[in-house]
Amino acid sequence: MLSWAPSFAAETTHYEIVSNESARALMEISVVDALPLGNGILTVENEARAWARARVSEQDKGGGAARAALAMAALKIRLNA
Repeated sequence: MLSWAPSFAAETTHYEIVSNESARALMEISVVDALPLGNGILTVENEARAWARARVSEQDKGGGAARAALAMAALKIRLNA
């Protein structure tokens, strides 16, 4: 499972609540259901920073989250074999 979404900062701390609670919920799903999960939620101040963190040619955070989920899936298969 992979979750990817940008959360943009604003004048309030709402984006922090959104990103924290999203991460908490995803972790709970992962633990309760024993699902490999890659969390690609970005907390950024503007669209330019979101793209810089998302682009494959730059930080590729979504790709990193996907690779983490795939690595955990492979490990789960190996441990259950």
